[in-house]
Amino acid sequence: MYKFSALICTIMLCVSANCTVFAEDVTVSGECVGIKVYTDGLIVTDTMDLTDVCGKQIDIASGYGIKKGDIITKVNGTAVENAQDISDALSCGQITLSLRRKDKEFDVTITPAQTENGPKLGLWLRDSTAGLGTITCYMGNKFVGLGHGICDIDTGNIMPVKNGLIQECTSIDIIKGKKGSPGAITGAINGKKLGKVSANDFCGISGTTFSPTDGTKAETADKTEIRTGKASILSDVDSTGIKEYEIEISHISASGGKGKDMVIKITDKELIEKTGGIVQGMSGSPIMQNGKLVGAVTHVFVNDPTKGYGVFIENMLEGIE
Repeated sequence: MYKFSALICTIMLCVSANCTVFAEDVTVSGECVGIKVYTDGLIVTDTMDLTDVCGKQIDIASGYGIKKGDIITKVNGTAVENAQDISDALSCGQITLSLRRKDKEFDVTITPAQTENGPKLGLWLRDSTAGLGTITCYMGNKFVGLGHGICDIDTGNIMPVKNGLIQECTSIDIIKGKKGSPGAITGAINGKKLGKVSANDFCGISGTTFSPTDGTKAETADKTEIRTGKASILSDVDSTGIKEYEIEISHISASGGKGKDMVIKITDKELIEKTGGIVQGMSGSPIMQNGKLVGAVTHVFVNDPTKGYGVFIENMLEGIE
């Protein structure tokens, strides 16, 4: 079973200076799905000192200028697919790693430490992650969801995604949220494959579906149309299907940004009884107002799980072809 901890991830600016106004016809979702993504390269999530066969302490990361958050893209000139590629290369002795740090790319040639357990680099690496999240809407065979980027839990950085899948999730259960402790939807990711994930950015994930989707048709709202006051969200929190729950939009940021474009409050007694408010896994739940899709749930207030943030739908759709 899996659940995202991305509700407390670092979120960065998502809108451009010349934001396109969106008014598209979409199919609104609210379905909770399993999400599996594989990184474009290997993320260095941490480093550690090693003890070689002579008892000497070796800090390879510092010695060769490798830092937490760096992304290994190649080993000996060949693109890496997973952490095993690094392990296999170590048997050949000295290796060359190609790394990316923000916009900078560089190579380092490393002599591994010879330990009692074989040659080691002292690097903790991540090549994939999985969890639960919510699909916001479909546009033909394309989808957007989650409302915020999938962040690496150790570095806080947006994970560079090479590819991934969305799948039906089963055995859904709820850990209720309470003050100081965000809750979560948990479940097994072992159901039908629904589509491919092709992108992960500051406003969520996107990709293509394997088959046409049914659901409620609606028009998206430009951020200038959104008002404080009554609204609703669509969400599937307990395997009984997608339901509509009442909320209030209490604040709107005119400029938007950082996934905190709106402050929302859950007012629906049924949802509060089920979940305690906004919980992990609900990220991406569509926010509706006056029959239009205005955005999606993104974050929860840790000290009050009935409150949280939402992102404008136009920011989620920006850049979708």
